[in-house]
Amino acid sequence: MNANHWWLKQIAKIGFLLMMGASMSACGSSSQKWKEEVQLSDGRVIVVDRETVHERGGDEWASNRSGTKPKEYRIRFTQPEGSGQVIEWHSSKESPQTWPEIPLVFDVESGQPTVFSLLAISPGCEIYSKYVYRNGAWTEQSLSAQFERRTTNLFFGDGNNMPSVVNLDEKRKRNSGSGYRQALKQVGPTRKVCG
Repeated sequence: MNANHWWLKQIAKIGFLLMMGASMSACGSSSQKWKEEVQLSDGRVIVVDRETVHERGGDEWASNRSGTKPKEYRIRFTQPEGSGQVIEWHSSKESPQTWPEIPLVFDVESGQPTVFSLLAISPGCEIYSKYVYRNGAWTEQSLSAQFERRTTNLFFGDGNNMPSVVNLDEKRKRNSGSGYRQALKQVGPTRKVCG
C-alpha cells in the first residue's frame, strides 16, 4: 500500500508541474513577426519588418478569442535614403482601454521616415497621430483638424493565417475586408473620427 501511495504522490507532483508550466507559458507575452512590402507615396516599394507583441487580456474584444490582445506594434526598416541605418518605430500611446495605437501609413517625406497611427480616445471616437524620425528620434508632429486624406499602406488585419512575407496584393486583399471600419482604411481627412 505504501508503494502505491508513493507512486500516486509522484504522479500528482508531475501533473502539478506540467500544469504550472502550461499556465506560466499562457501568462507571458508572445509576438507575431512578418516582413511586409510597403509602397511609398513616391511609388517605391520597400520591405519592412513588422511585429505585434501580444499580452494576456483581450477577453471578448480579442478578435482571435485566445484571451490575448496587442500590447505593442513595431516597425523596423533600413533607412530608405541609403545610410543603411536600421530604425524602429513602436506604438507609444494607449487607449483608455489600454489598446495600443495602430500604425496605418509608413512613408518617407522630405527624406524623413513618417508613420501615421490611429488611437481610440473614447468609445466610438479615435484620433490620428503623425510621427516623424529626425535627428535619431521619433517626434510627434501636430495634425491640423483637417488634412489631406491618405490611403493606408500598412497591414492592419488580425494576422490569422499570415504568410511570412505580406506582399502588396495580399495586403490589399486582407485590408479591404468588409469587417474593417473606414477609419482603418484611410488616414484623414479629419484628425478625429467619431461614430
